[in-house]
Amino acid sequence: MDIFILYKEDYPWDVRVEKIAESLRDHGHNTTIVARNFSGMNPAELNDGLSVIRLPIIGSNNSPLRKLANIPFWFSPLWIRTLRDAISQSEKPIIIVRDIPLVKTALFVAKPKGAKVVLDMAEVYPYMYASARMFTEGKTLETFTKNPALAERYESQILPKLDHTLVMIEESRDRLLRKGVNPERVTIVSNTPPTSKFSGTTHTHEGNTLRIVYVGFLTKLRGLDLLIEAASEFIKMGNVPSSLKIDIVGKGAEREHLISRIKELNLQESVTVHGWLEHHQVDELMAQANVGALTYRVCPHWNHTIPNKIFDYMLAGLPVLATEVKPIKRIINETESGLVCKDLDIKDIAQKLQMLRSPGLRATLGKNGINAIKSKYNWSNDEKRLHAVIDSLTK
Repeated sequence: MDIFILYKEDYPWDVRVEKIAESLRDHGHNTTIVARNFSGMNPAELNDGLSVIRLPIIGSNNSPLRKLANIPFWFSPLWIRTLRDAISQSEKPIIIVRDIPLVKTALFVAKPKGAKVVLDMAEVYPYMYASARMFTEGKTLETFTKNPALAERYESQILPKLDHTLVMIEESRDRLLRKGVNPERVTIVSNTPPTSKFSGTTHTHEGNTLRIVYVGFLTKLRGLDLLIEAASEFIKMGNVPSSLKIDIVGKGAEREHLISRIKELNLQESVTVHGWLEHHQVDELMAQANVGALTYRVCPHWNHTIPNKIFDYMLAGLPVLATEVKPIKRIINETESGLVCKDLDIKDIAQKLQMLRSPGLRATLGKNGINAIKSKYNWSNDEKRLHAVIDSLTK
C-alpha cells in the first residue's frame, strides 16, 4: 500500500511522524512524508527507506515570500499541487494528515483518486487555540488567525468526511464520540516510546539531592515558572540550594522570562535553562536526573492530549512530578509512577519536591513507571492499533 503522511511542518524532525512513518515502512508499506519546506531543503529525497517530498523552494531564506508560501492554508495551490503530484502514480493511496489544518487539502486531492484520508489528531485545535489565548497578552495577528470558533467549525466540517481518526488519549476519543463520530472510525494511537529507547539508562535513586529534568517547549502553558517559584519555596523550607538541580531544556517564548525569574530569585545554583540540545545531550541529562517535571497549567488543551515526555520519564525510571492535567493525572494515579500537585499551587509543588527527596520513594515510583511502559504504554502496543486501522482501510 502507498501511504502518504501530510505534515504541515518541516521534516525532519518530529517524534510522532517519524514513529508512524517508520512503523508503516517496516510493515511493508511504501511510505512518503509530504512536508513544508521553510528551511529550503531538497524538495525530494530518500531518507532511510522513507521518501520525503517537500514544497518547492520559494524565495530566499526567511523571506516573507517563503513564509507565505509555506503557511498550511488548506486552499494553498502549492500544497494542493505538491500533494497531488506526490500521489499521482498511486492507485487508491492512504493519506494520513497530521492535525487538522491540511485535512481539506487532503480531502480535495483524494476524491478524484479514490484515496482514503486519515486524520492524526495529535492536538485538539479548538482547545489548543482557546488555551493559548488564556495566556496571551494583547491582540496579535496570531490571536486573530488562530481562532477557536473557526477551528471548531472547520473541525466539525471535516470529521464526517474522514475515513478514520487517530487520537492520542481516551479523553480526546470521548470528545469525538460526544460529537457524534462513529466509534468504529476512532482509534487511540498514543505518543508512547519503544521500550528500547533508554535501554542503557539505569537509576539507582541514591541520596537526597533532587535532579529534575524538563524537555520541551518553553511556553506559559507549560508551567515552568511554577516549577521555578516552587524551587524558591523549597529552599525557603530549609533546604540548601545545592540539594536541588533543575535542568530545563528547550526553546520558546518564555525562555527569557524564565531566565530573568531565576536571577530575581537567586536560583542560579539550582536552576539552569539550557536552550535546545542535541538528542545525545538530552539523553545524558535524563540519565543524570532522578525526577521528570510536567507542571503544566491545567486547561482544555492539555486535558485532551498527552505529551510523549510523561512516557519517556517513566521508561527512564524517573518519577513524574505533574499537575492535575486529566490524562496525566489519570495515568500517574493508575500506574503509581509519580506525584500529582494541585494546579497553580506553588507551596504544594514545593511540598511534593520535599517528598521526592526520599530515595526510597523515588525508586518505587520509578520502578512502577518502567513496569507500566513495558506492560502497557509502549509503541509496540500502539503500532498494532495503527496497523489494524490501515489494514481495515485496505479491505
